Amino acid sequence: MQIISLLTLVNSYKIKIGQFVNKPVILLIADRNPHVREFLKREMMAEGYQIRLVKSGQELIEDVHNPNTPPDMVILDPDLPDTTDLSLVHHIHQIVPGLPIVIHTLQTEMIHKLDAVHSVIFVEKKGSSVDHLKQAVKDLLDME
Repeated sequence: MQIISLLTLVNSYKIKIGQFVNKPVILLIADRNPHVREFLKREMMAEGYQIRLVKSGQELIEDVHNPNTPPDMVILDPDLPDTTDLSLVHHIHQIVPGLPIVIHTLQTEMIHKLDAVHSVIFVEKKGSSVDHLKQAVKDLLDME
């Protein structure tokens, strides 16, 4: 009889451990604007998510590399001070393949610059309403 670890089962079936222990979903929000970061933090915390904030691509990569408390999803405005393209998405997926990423941007032309990736969706920034972002986060998490 072969003994299979819980971690192996979780990884092979892509089941989140949080589903078993009611661990809050961790959203990592990356945006250069501190007001936007705080606004999104407040709005997403009201939905029950645990939030971490970063302001640069370097901080984002460092946070994603954290093996102790990896994020469950990244909300990314790719217009960060140290990068302005979508290479971050590929870099993140090299570290954590399949990590859900929501590209939250005003730059809608970026939609065509990224090959179709299952765990990446685009949400256009629209004024002060984040209802479409909240729904996108929920939908992407439900797909996992």
